[in-house]
Amino acid sequence: MSDEDLVLDAESRRRLRHDLRTPLTIVAGFAEVLAGERQLTDKDRREFAQRIQDAAEDLRRLLDDVLED
Repeated sequence: MSDEDLVLDAESRRRLRHDLRTPLTIVAGFAEVLAGERQLTDKDRREFAQRIQDAAEDLRRLLDDVLED
Protein backbone atom coordinates (compact mmCIF):
# COMPACT_ATOMS: atom_id res chain seq x y z
CA MET A 1 0.00 0.00 0.00
CA SER A 2 1.45 3.36 -1.00
CA ASP A 3 1.30 6.59 0.98
CA GLU A 4 -1.17 7.94 -1.56
CA ASP A 5 -3.57 5.11 -0.70
CA LEU A 6 -3.64 6.30 2.91
CA VAL A 7 -4.49 9.92 2.13
CA LEU A 8 -8.16 10.88 2.24
CA ASP A 9 -9.47 13.89 0.39
CA ALA A 10 -11.14 16.66 2.39
CA GLU A 11 -14.68 15.46 1.66
CA SER A 12 -13.86 11.89 2.68
CA ARG A 13 -12.29 13.12 5.93
CA ARG A 14 -15.36 15.27 6.65
CA ARG A 15 -17.71 12.32 6.09
CA LEU A 16 -15.54 10.01 8.17
CA ARG A 17 -15.42 12.51 11.06
CA HIS A 18 -19.20 12.82 10.95
CA ASP A 19 -19.73 9.07 10.71
CA LEU A 20 -17.41 8.42 13.67
CA ARG A 21 -18.76 11.21 15.84
CA THR A 22 -22.43 10.32 15.43
CA PRO A 23 -22.35 6.97 17.26
CA LEU A 24 -19.87 8.32 19.82
CA THR A 25 -22.22 11.20 20.58
CA ILE A 26 -25.10 8.76 21.01
CA VAL A 27 -23.06 6.58 23.38
CA ALA A 28 -21.86 9.55 25.44
CA GLY A 29 -25.29 11.17 25.62
CA PHE A 30 -27.22 8.11 26.71
CA ALA A 31 -24.47 7.04 29.12
CA GLU A 32 -24.59 10.50 30.72
CA VAL A 33 -28.36 10.23 31.16
CA LEU A 34 -28.08 6.72 32.61
CA ALA A 35 -25.36 7.82 35.03
CA GLY A 36 -27.10 10.95 36.24
CA GLU A 37 -30.85 10.48 36.03
CA ARG A 38 -32.32 8.72 39.04
CA GLN A 39 -35.95 8.89 37.94
CA LEU A 40 -35.66 6.66 34.86
CA THR A 41 -37.94 3.68 34.61
CA ASP A 42 -36.48 0.24 34.01
CA LYS A 43 -37.99 0.38 30.51
CA ASP A 44 -36.15 3.66 29.80
CA ARG A 45 -32.89 2.25 31.13
CA ARG A 46 -33.21 -0.80 28.89
CA GLU A 47 -34.04 1.38 25.88
CA PHE A 48 -31.07 3.67 26.51
CA ALA A 49 -28.75 0.71 27.02
CA GLN A 50 -29.98 -0.78 23.73
CA ARG A 51 -29.31 2.50 21.93
CA ILE A 52 -25.78 2.51 23.33
CA GLN A 53 -25.28 -1.07 22.12
CA ASP A 54 -26.66 -0.22 18.68
CA ALA A 55 -24.40 2.84 18.34
CA ALA A 56 -21.37 0.82 19.44
CA GLU A 57 -22.18 -1.81 16.81
CA ASP A 58 -22.54 0.91 14.14
CA LEU A 59 -19.15 2.26 15.14
CA ARG A 60 -17.57 -1.20 15.03
CA ARG A 61 -18.95 -1.80 11.53
CA LEU A 62 -17.73 1.59 10.33
CA LEU A 63 -14.24 0.96 11.67
CA ASP A 64 -14.20 -2.50 10.09
CA ASP A 65 -15.11 -0.92 6.74
CA VAL A 66 -12.50 1.84 7.03
CA LEU A 67 -9.69 -0.39 8.24
CA GLU A 68 -10.42 -3.28 5.87
CA ASP A 69 -7.47 -4.20 3.68
